[in-house]
Amino acid sequence: MHRIEDLSLEEREACIELKRRVSSEITNEKLKNDVNLYLRFLRARDFKLDIAEAMLRNHIAWRVANQIERIHTAYEPEEVVIKYLPLQRIGFDKEGSPIRFFDFGKADIKGILKCCKTNAVVKSVVWMFEEDVVEMRKQSEKLGKNIQQWVYILDFDNYSFAKATHKQTAEVLIQLFLTYEANYPERLKAAYVVNSSVYFTIIFSIIKPLLSGNTLQKIKIYGRDGYKEDLLKAIDADVLPAFLGGTRTDPDGNPKCPSTIKLAVAVPKKCYKTKNMHRLKEQPEARKLIVSRKSKMPIELSVVEAGSVIEWEFETESKDIGFALSYKESANNKSEGVELIPKQRIDTNFQTETGMFQCEKPGVYILMFDNSYSWIYQKEIYVKIGVVRPKERKEVKVQLKLV
Repeated sequence: MHRIEDLSLEEREACIELKRRVSSEITNEKLKNDVNLYLRFLRARDFKLDIAEAMLRNHIAWRVANQIERIHTAYEPEEVVIKYLPLQRIGFDKEGSPIRFFDFGKADIKGILKCCKTNAVVKSVVWMFEEDVVEMRKQSEKLGKNIQQWVYILDFDNYSFAKATHKQTAEVLIQLFLTYEANYPERLKAAYVVNSSVYFTIIFSIIKPLLSGNTLQKIKIYGRDGYKEDLLKAIDADVLPAFLGGTRTDPDGNPKCPSTIKLAVAVPKKCYKTKNMHRLKEQPEARKLIVSRKSKMPIELSVVEAGSVIEWEFETESKDIGFALSYKESANNKSEGVELIPKQRIDTNFQTETGMFQCEKPGVYILMFDNSYSWIYQKEIYVKIGVVRPKERKEVKVQLKLV
């Protein structure tokens, strides 16, 4: 661990002064006397004392409000998050920092959010952060050196357009990253994003503005090539799973290591909460559509400003409906347009379907409700659709309370 005498004169004086200003508000004695705490918040704000003090005070209040000191004894993380969120510590890098692997591309975050609220998901992940903080302390004592940062490997293999545009997923990621940036500064050593595609850039465009410059510098983005060699520079081959470029396998030779590494699986529908209570049909602003059997119903939206966001919310009275999004430059074009979101059959029996899409250019965007596969049933649908221009988008603020 860092000792005050190991720091430069400037760092030492800044840490002493920041401690003098805020330590009386810290109830945990170990934390109060941990020079790393003050150093991380100072580094996150380029040693600007007043700004670092404000950030640290907010962090202290957040810890109190969410009982972070007792999170591993007083809080039970959501079972569905622990079981179905494929975010797991898989070992340590060559310097002793903990590594977590996130099978993000295949993760059924939409299913998880049908089982619990956004705040519960975020707090369950915070529980994991705090678990790694404890592990770093153990590593520091074991190795006799200061371990303060962690490593993430995020696999975006099989990440789809539908996942990248799912509104609730975007909302939980926004809240998670706001919480992370505000309370875990300078914890990230490196984040390796592997198997990224154009779909990754869609969600990253939403998350990127929330991240500090220091965090962004530590994110390394790869397609399907080049990452295995770089991972092996930082992680021993016997720690890194074979499918990521290492030599680690299951006893039966499986390179995916399913016996020791949590891989993504779909959340069973039996885990979903009871039927959706947020019924659009009861809201006066919702529009009712009847889509006859073996037919489609398009809704065309004229978008006049690049960077605008289309937001939609819909539910069926019963059964499922096909949904797709396409684009054409003008209404004079009589085609169905270029497909942006491939058609998918969506069942809103348990939860209203919500989504969002950021428009790269002006034109006509077509939301298609498709019942052409049904030979028997017409579908009754309730929808709310809107276009939000860039200047109308509201600043998202982190919620102090996670529960």
